[in-house]
Amino acid sequence: MSGRAILGALDLSLFKGETVALTGPSGVGKTTLLRTIAGLENSHSGTITTPPNTAMVFQEPTLLKWRSLADNLMIPLKISQEKAEHTLASVGLAGRGADFPTQLSLGQQRRLSLARAFAADPDLMLLDEPFVSLDDALADEMMGLFESLQAGSDIATLIVTHSEREAKRLASRVLVLSGSPAVLRP
Repeated sequence: MSGRAILGALDLSLFKGETVALTGPSGVGKTTLLRTIAGLENSHSGTITTPPNTAMVFQEPTLLKWRSLADNLMIPLKISQEKAEHTLASVGLAGRGADFPTQLSLGQQRRLSLARAFAADPDLMLLDEPFVSLDDALADEMMGLFESLQAGSDIATLIVTHSEREAKRLASRVLVLSGSPAVLRP
């Protein structure tokens, strides 16, 4: 590793109920920033203050492929079977609790990932290109699902996207990460 700084000095605040889109060129450090905020990367200096409950939706669904859909919610979140079934229904997977992630399409796996994040009742949600690799119609459907799950909540959300359409539709504020080392620009 060269020791080159990926991210420069950043000052980012999100407010309850706000959705902020983070855009920028590939490789600039958007995912690194999300992982740092989530506490998954710790090679930084400075202070990161996050609320007590943070959920993350990764670019590729990170599911327990050997466990049922219900177990993918109940095990990490320690929720009841009833809440798991209700959560699955809220994302269009009603009656599928005994199925396994390998029985789902990519879009359905992304639904499960989104369901798990919302079922955690987070104060902060970090989403890393959650609708990437989906055709336009399915991406539109997934954005609608996100909007309906987000409606009326006070979850602060930071979403990384390359799609200007997603950023404009989902976010009240759009920030661009650019430069080397990368910094935020409105």
